[in-house]
Amino acid sequence: MTLKDVEADMYRQLSYNQDDLAQAMRATYSNLIDFITTPEFSKILKEFRALQGHERPAFVLSVILNKEELARRGVHTPEGILIQRSSFGDRRPTIFCVKKYLPKKYSDVWQNVNITFDNEFADESVSRAPGIAWRKPLPVDIQAEAIARGADLEKIEYPAGT
Repeated sequence: MTLKDVEADMYRQLSYNQDDLAQAMRATYSNLIDFITTPEFSKILKEFRALQGHERPAFVLSVILNKEELARRGVHTPEGILIQRSSFGDRRPTIFCVKKYLPKKYSDVWQNVNITFDNEFADESVSRAPGIAWRKPLPVDIQAEAIARGADLEKIEYPAGT
């Protein structure tokens, strides 16, 4: 049995096929791209990128996650699109993401798509080893504070009791 056969078999029990899911994902990504490439949001991203890495978490809280500030700058987030802080187990220095859920019918396989915005980092500095990359992500507030301090995210352990 080939990998293609295994994948096809996994979709037989679903009400859709792999191509249907891919099309839904593409359409949802298009919604995200249409939003983040508006002149108003692009201007905010340009301001974000001009900041030093340690300044970005505060900018995210005061501007990008602040609906009133976004509106003041002419950014109106479309229905169904979320802007939120995020983190991953591989400790990429993710600052925030723009996210949208797929239609509910696909949630048994895939829930959402997102575009993440990270501080710059050397790709080789992020481990791809399964035991490391798939550990529990840091809470977003701890990761943001660590980025603001310039701390090495790889050296931060997941806090006990969290």
